[in-house]
Amino acid sequence: MLSPVNHIPQGFSKEQFDELCTWIDEHIHEQIGWSELMQESGFDHLSIQSSFAKYKATTPMTWIRKRREDFKSVRNQTGSTVKFHSFLTK
Repeated sequence: MLSPVNHIPQGFSKEQFDELCTWIDEHIHEQIGWSELMQESGFDHLSIQSSFAKYKATTPMTWIRKRREDFKSVRNQTGSTVKFHSFLTK
């Protein structure tokens, strides 16, 4: 779990955000909702939402849906499962 040093209502650091995105990619085939995001990040709903707006210009749930679509597309193109971490920079 991420360990927020200071709770910042506007969101968390880029490093903490990237850690959450990596966790999402690692758990992309599982159900990921607000409670999972809050538990993993240690931040509240508004902090997570503002961080996604700041760093990805979208909402968390929209971004997770897009990542699932990206993963399916890559898997369909290659015909096999690939490590998804390399696509984090999208």
